[in-house]
Amino acid sequence: APTIAGMDPDPRRAHEPATGRRQLLDRLAWLTAALLLATIGLSAYMRLAQAGIGCADWPACYAESFRLGATAEPTAAESVARLAHRIVATAALALMLAMTMLAWTARPAWPAQRRWTTALLALALGLSALGVVTPGSRVPAVGMGNLLGGFAALAICARILALDRARAAHGDRHLRTLARIAGVLLVLQLATGALLSTSYAALACGSLDECQRAAAASGWPWQALDPWREPRFAFDAPQVMADGALTQWLHRIGAIMVAGLLVATGVMALRRGHPAIGIALVVLPVAQVAIGLIASASGLPLALVLLHNLNAALLLSALVLLV
Repeated sequence: APTIAGMDPDPRRAHEPATGRRQLLDRLAWLTAALLLATIGLSAYMRLAQAGIGCADWPACYAESFRLGATAEPTAAESVARLAHRIVATAALALMLAMTMLAWTARPAWPAQRRWTTALLALALGLSALGVVTPGSRVPAVGMGNLLGGFAALAICARILALDRARAAHGDRHLRTLARIAGVLLVLQLATGALLSTSYAALACGSLDECQRAAAASGWPWQALDPWREPRFAFDAPQVMADGALTQWLHRIGAIMVAGLLVATGVMALRRGHPAIGIALVVLPVAQVAIGLIASASGLPLALVLLHNLNAALLLSALVLLV
């Protein structure tokens, strides 16, 4: 029988190309997520190594190049990491372009996939431009943009992977509301952690009580939370950022609150029949707090600080998969 141009008389066959394209998009999204996780790790390694985390003369060498205004020669490991970062980031960008083209050329149209793949590509291009126009910048906002942008890109990949699946919290108003509140607080917590790292406040204090006393003694300097303000170090302790105790205190207080809320969200998800995400939201926050405490107590070894960074990225992605 004659058919209208562009239509298949068998509806089952009409869905086959779309199904194949969706599977291809999923595979590309998984591969992109893996490359983004590697990019986040390599970027964190370069940033932390440059800051002096894990340096031989710890803690005197912490932030030494920043304080002295000197440009230290990169070690062999840092040079390899920089090269690997460029290769992996370029490969991820190519995959994002392929995902975007696939979403925009699909018939029938995929409006949600178009929006999210385009957003992912735009974010990646924005991060690339940020790296080009801000070399050697000393303001925390630049480092925060790179760090949080990488987390956001990984979360968007998780969102793309969840588009064709029944969302865990869909139709469950209480779980969805709790997860969204947890998500907002988690983003704020990630922002304080990024500020802590990029403003060289890691050694401002060593415990919650000590951070509170130090912040109170310095008059609760809220200007320290300005990401466009260059870090200022105390003259009597050059490796310590003078007013970084407030950032430390906020991050530690936030860790307790956000971890508790995320665990509660995970327990609710488990009870509502979503075991995989529920377990992730119980285990990852507890691990995040434990890694942070151990790293702080053991002198901030580079491996633990990197693990803390990667675990945070996974935690945000797990929460995105829920809602």
